[in-house]
Amino acid sequence: MYTSIEMKLENKIIRTTAMIDTGNLLKEPITNTPVVVLEHTLLYEILPKEILNHLENILGGDFSEIPEEIKNKYIIKLKVIPFSSLGKQNGMLLGIKADYIKIKKQEEQIYKENIIIGIYNKSLTKKGEYRALIGLELMG
Repeated sequence: MYTSIEMKLENKIIRTTAMIDTGNLLKEPITNTPVVVLEHTLLYEILPKEILNHLENILGGDFSEIPEEIKNKYIIKLKVIPFSSLGKQNGMLLGIKADYIKIKKQEEQIYKENIIIGIYNKSLTKKGEYRALIGLELMG
């Protein structure tokens, strides 16, 4: 099942289609904040390309490709989110806190603050039917 979502991050709006993923129980482990998984290409107008093009390096602790001013601004905003999925037992996502998310549910809109965007560095589907994953918990 798909739904439309809108997120605000760094004072910019992102709109896309999300799949409601019944198996998505993903949370940022320290604060227990729910995570919405989003394709990194949706963030190129919002976050520095130096971060988005080096997600794996950053997750490994390598900031050598990141200019100092970008590193200083974003290092405190970035979160590391461990996950397990089919085919990936010990995965890691880089995340950043969104200002809010709005989820369309039939005729109503669900508004949530305190959400982390997990930045996925590939496409979620071959055909692009959706570009984000949200858990059932956010639908209530």
